[in-house]
Amino acid sequence: MKIALVHSHYSEQHLQEVISEMRTLGAPAIHAVWMECYGHWAALEGCHRIRAAKELGLTPEIIEVDYSDEMTSTIAGYDGDQDYAISEICDESHKAVIIEFED
Repeated sequence: MKIALVHSHYSEQHLQEVISEMRTLGAPAIHAVWMECYGHWAALEGCHRIRAAKELGLTPEIIEVDYSDEMTSTIAGYDGDQDYAISEICDESHKAVIIEFED
């Protein structure tokens, strides 16, 4: 499974905190859109949780969100934390950092 991190917010300190928490909590649940054309999930949240899961050898649970031109989402660190159509956020996901997990 491949997950694209469509938002750019990143903090090494926060990542270490999330890794510590995830050692107790286990694999995260992440809202993401399946991008058939790219063969990956576009994560609408959780860039630190996804990185932490990878480091700990955990596979995130995906909560599927439908691709939509009408439904919007606010993505932390994505161009000023504004609302964007899901399609607008995900269409460029192939240019994002992509993290691969074992199935």
